[in-house]
Amino acid sequence: MQPMPMIPFAPTPEDQNRWQHTALRRRLIIGAWAEDLEDELARHLPADRRESWGPADLSSNPFEQITRQLSVLYQDTPTVSNINGNIEELTSREGLVTKAGLWPLMQRTQQMVIGLRESFIRIDVNPHTDVKTEYPGIQYRLVTPDFVYCESNPDMPDVPNYYREMRIRKHPHTGKYNWVADVLDIRDPQLPLFGMFEVMQDGTLGADVSELYMGHPSHTGEDYPYRDSIGRPFLPVVLYHAEKTGFLWDSYNGSQFCYVSLTSATLYTMWVHCVRDSAWAQKYVAGLSVAGLSQMDADQIARRSSIATDPSSILVFTQDPDAQGQPLVGTFANPTDPHSLLEAVGKYEMRVALSAGISPADISRQSGDPRSGFALAVSRSGQRDAQRKFAPVFRMGDEELLGKTAMLANRFLGTNLPEDGYRVSYHSIPLTPQEMDAQRKDIIEKMQAGLISPVTAVMMMYDDMDEREAREYLTQIRRERAEFGI
Repeated sequence: MQPMPMIPFAPTPEDQNRWQHTALRRRLIIGAWAEDLEDELARHLPADRRESWGPADLSSNPFEQITRQLSVLYQDTPTVSNINGNIEELTSREGLVTKAGLWPLMQRTQQMVIGLRESFIRIDVNPHTDVKTEYPGIQYRLVTPDFVYCESNPDMPDVPNYYREMRIRKHPHTGKYNWVADVLDIRDPQLPLFGMFEVMQDGTLGADVSELYMGHPSHTGEDYPYRDSIGRPFLPVVLYHAEKTGFLWDSYNGSQFCYVSLTSATLYTMWVHCVRDSAWAQKYVAGLSVAGLSQMDADQIARRSSIATDPSSILVFTQDPDAQGQPLVGTFANPTDPHSLLEAVGKYEMRVALSAGISPADISRQSGDPRSGFALAVSRSGQRDAQRKFAPVFRMGDEELLGKTAMLANRFLGTNLPEDGYRVSYHSIPLTPQEMDAQRKDIIEKMQAGLISPVTAVMMMYDDMDEREAREYLTQIRRERAEFGI
């Protein structure tokens, strides 16, 4: 198997630092952070002590646990509507979006956006029919920012107009793997560009290799394929932000949550070491030595002597010829209580979780569970708060994504979908029976007192509805009640 080539540098030092930090966050989320933990242990421990601790413990990862539990917008498929036309061909059960698996993909995308602060969804279209695989359709792909360089217009600094994505591609002739940059550029609307280019190790672009990998030259000017119904070029990517900041990148926000998660894993590794190696009374001898010791790791800094023991074995001691006086055999007190140490580490882990900005009332360890030292839980109330916080910014991305999807479908698949006017509504996490009863009583009492209207009552029950949707919902109820004589 051929080794993967080293990724080239980013075009600027600032983007290089951003790539490195974002890559660390991504590895924590996808579970590829064992080497990062080893680096963190090396920062805390000299080589001999690290050797004595044994394997690193990867059971504690608050960064992944919390970002996953906050990613609840897409647990149920969102409701999509459009005021400009019929969108059944796009959003129905057999629609383009559904067949492309957008909403299941958005479950992972939301976690990436929350953890990395930004991520992209790239849209592609397959206009060719192949009955052996799939009918023509839309394809979506999650792209993390540690492989992307972007530029933007100063008047719209958080919206990219230049997109360069680093991708590993296999050379069709040599079979070697190379880094190739997919470039999408609409900085000059009169001369847009889509092509593939070699990437030099210093991050600069080399030769145009579009024909090698795409089978045709790069698209420029009038040949640029990604245009709306009136011919305006657009980028077939959508940048999702965790927070509307007005900047293209917000990569370092909450970086302490990322770093202290590594420290938390270091402390759990220490706990495992203490349970394994220090959870009993340590015996000692003076004036004696143990016979039959074996030399361990003689070629390493952490070399030591050892002998295997168990309850049935007998240790043989020999008197040290240089010792004076009576030999001694004794026992030290237990150096640590594993339970107390675990509680201390668990409190630190709670502190780590609070650095993510979650209310202390909404975060807890799963007490009474054997995993209580290793699992953090965000309450349903905290998850609903997260839904309300993230819904507006994700809605902007989703509605832009649906509009661009319609543009591509109209251009390449012959559909006649509206290209704007999309509205996405998310389903709230269901209330508990006690919460539902309290909410129902509160709404009924306010309506009976004349303090709220039926429209406001519906909006209180379904907090992602706006006034127009609430009116349509009440009209639908009235119509169906009349139709069925209820």
